[in-house]
Amino acid sequence: MSEQHTPGNQISAIEVQQYPEHFAARVTGKVEHRVGDGPCELIPQGIEMKVDTAIASYVLSWVDPEDQQPETASLAKREFEHYVEVGALEVTV
Repeated sequence: MSEQHTPGNQISAIEVQQYPEHFAARVTGKVEHRVGDGPCELIPQGIEMKVDTAIASYVLSWVDPEDQQPETASLAKREFEHYVEVGALEVTV
């Protein structure tokens, strides 16, 4: 995050976009996402996914290895970036 001076010398935080609008990632550790208001679910390790950047989140898309159905999840940007920092997600830009 960077800071920018605004009128009246107030400082506001500006999010710095770390990744492109569309990229890929692979699950290399424990990554969870919440389904609606329900419990957290694990995304299986080894899953290759497409990632699309939204305003405050990243939208993850992959095919479930068990039933071959498409899956989609959304992670807050900071949550996604935390998974990358701890090595649970590997970004392949």
